Amino acid sequence: MKNASNDINQLFHERWLDFTYSFGNDGFFENGVERSMRAIAEICAIFFGEEHAAAGLNKMVRGPFPNWKESDKWDHILEEEFTSIHAETAIGQLLHDLTAYANFGIVVAPARDARQRETLLANQLETAERLLQLLPTDLWDLESEHLVTLVQKALARWKLDCGQYVNATELALLSGKALQTIKNKLAGKPAEIVGNQNRIDAREALGWLQTLRDFKPSIWREQDDSEALATIDRGLAEVLFLPVAKDGSVFHPGVQRDGKYLIDGEGVEREVNDFAEALQNLQLMTFPQWRRPTPEGVWTRVRATEWRRYSADEIEMMSAAS
Repeated sequence: MKNASNDINQLFHERWLDFTYSFGNDGFFENGVERSMRAIAEICAIFFGEEHAAAGLNKMVRGPFPNWKESDKWDHILEEEFTSIHAETAIGQLLHDLTAYANFGIVVAPARDARQRETLLANQLETAERLLQLLPTDLWDLESEHLVTLVQKALARWKLDCGQYVNATELALLSGKALQTIKNKLAGKPAEIVGNQNRIDAREALGWLQTLRDFKPSIWREQDDSEALATIDRGLAEVLFLPVAKDGSVFHPGVQRDGKYLIDGEGVEREVNDFAEALQNLQLMTFPQWRRPTPEGVWTRVRATEWRRYSADEIEMMSAAS
């Protein structure tokens, strides 16, 4: 059992690295976010008038990007912060995590057990599905946007993970094949895929997908963070597991502003004096977040995508360098 667990942990790490290096290669959901916001802005202008709508949107967008001046317009902020949308906004964080799930069958947010991980994933998918229900994708011409296809792909994987059937379009998304290719494989004599365009049983769909070199079967149920989390729970010792953000930022004792650690997300941010207490709070969060300075000295919020092992010497060196 231990060897099997080690194998899964190694596989998870490999997939996580693959996800990190390839993130954005298959499309930018940020484009769909910007296009949707422009349509929302038009509706708000009709409802409340252009001046009030603009004022509300400016304030709302400056929330996750607080370093912009009040005179800066929301659309300009989103354009300039395009590469930060995935880390600084709620929709960006959701779609970032679902990219890992849809493409690699993993859950990047750490969880204490499979049940907590399943609850987390189910809640994310419920939110994403609700988004698709609310977005008039046809009227706003969003059907081909990566934002939409990513959510559809994640929901299709969830169906298979729950033993539900999928249709030909969903199988095309999961396989990366053209829809016509799936139709041809369903219609062959003999059929390469058993089923029809409206219903392909989960076992049949998974069996065929696993013959494809690029498909990654889901392993999120087998992920095991217990060793890392147990080490964190023991508090400061010779070795610590620290949260690391996508850009490589590490939460360490030197990440202080005026002697305090700024942790948690927008609207619930807290100031904590003690590093051990701050680290303990971060480990209990579903989405650990903290503020750290950019090379230009601007304090911005980042979110953990993994927990990494550091020795006391490494932690001391990072803290001294900051």
